[in-house]
This record gives sequence, structure tokens and C-alpha cells, in this order.
Amino acid sequence: MPAISLYLSDMQRLILVLLTTIFLPAALYAERPPFEITPVFGYHLGGATDFNEGRVDVANSISYGIIFSVVDLPGGFSVDLNYTRADSTLDFTSTDVAYSDAGFGMASNYILVGANKDFLENRIRLFIGADIGAAWFDSKDSSVSDAWFFAFDIKGGMKIYLSERLGLRLQGRFLLPMDLSNSGLFFGIGSGGSGGGLTLGGTAIIPQGDFTVGLIIRI
Repeated sequence: MPAISLYLSDMQRLILVLLTTIFLPAALYAERPPFEITPVFGYHLGGATDFNEGRVDVANSISYGIIFSVVDLPGGFSVDLNYTRADSTLDFTSTDVAYSDAGFGMASNYILVGANKDFLENRIRLFIGADIGAAWFDSKDSSVSDAWFFAFDIKGGMKIYLSERLGLRLQGRFLLPMDLSNSGLFFGIGSGGSGGGLTLGGTAIIPQGDFTVGLIIRI
């Protein structure tokens, strides 16, 4: 498997800068704003993309993760740091005689940070927002490399507070990993099977999405 330590380090620097930029202002307020921890569970839309060499389909699957939020900031804003994972399969259907069909297990991981605009400051709140960060496509086949990409999302949903400390978070997201470095999606899908040398490249890799429900724990 090719080394990815340098590219991973770049992603770590990006996430560190984002965390500092977004969460530091919240920590400097005279009164500490409320903090929420929300484990989430839902349904992940794997997505599909056509490349010159063939079509890539990622199967829909169950997703899970956790959201850390600083809420009730001035202007009706809140900030989120979230991680989600969906274990699935990727199938490559070749349209080029130089390559053969292939398939393997894969997990879509997203580590994102961003802001929301909240509406209806009461027990039922609506929100819209956006996040940026990293997408990690974790291959479960030793002959296929993992891949890290810049990613962003657009999201919207509703929070229903059942008490001062507990609530429900219903959310939908459009997820888009971006190959800004032109490094390609995966290596090792070729005419010799999974050990070949195909790189699937493009700016927008595989548009994905998810719908989740979470249990809000307010601290």
C-alpha cells in the first residue's frame, strides 16, 4: 500500500486550523456557551460516479458517528465538529477493455467542522449550515489504497429539546469529497484484477449524503 503520511499530515493541519479558528472565539466569551454531545445513527447514501474507465457505485448503508457542538452563540449561530462512518462496498464496472470489473469493502469516513444558523429559539429549532474538512475512504482490501480528500457538506435539520439537558437532532446532509490534488480515487483496479494500476481521478469524486437522528446531551 503506498505511503500516505504526508497527505494525511496536510489533512491534520487543515483540521487543526479549522478547530482553532472556529472553537477559540467561543471559548473567549465571558460566559461559557452551552456545549452539546450528540451520538448519531442513520442511513448513508453511497453515491455513484462515471469515469472515463468505468462507473463506480458505493452501496447505501447504515452510518453512525458523533457531533460536538457549541450552541447559542450571538446571532443565533452554533458550531459543530462531527465524525461519521458508513461501512459499505464499492463496485467498479469497467467500460474500457483495458480494465476489468472489481469490488471490495470500503468505509466512508467524514471529519468535518463548520457553522449552523439556528431559527426558532425555543424547544423546537430549525437549522441550516455547512462544514469543511476531510473525507477518508477506508479500503478493506489490502491491495487497494486508502484515500484522503478535502470535503465539504451542506446540511439542514431540526432539534427538538425534550428537557434542559436532552433532545433529538434530525439532520440531512449533502456530502462532496473533492480531489483538489488530482491524486485519484483509488489505486489498484486494473486489467489484472485488483492488483492492476488504475487511478480514478476528477475534481468531484463521489457525491454522497446521509440522514441521521441523534440524541442531544447538553452540558
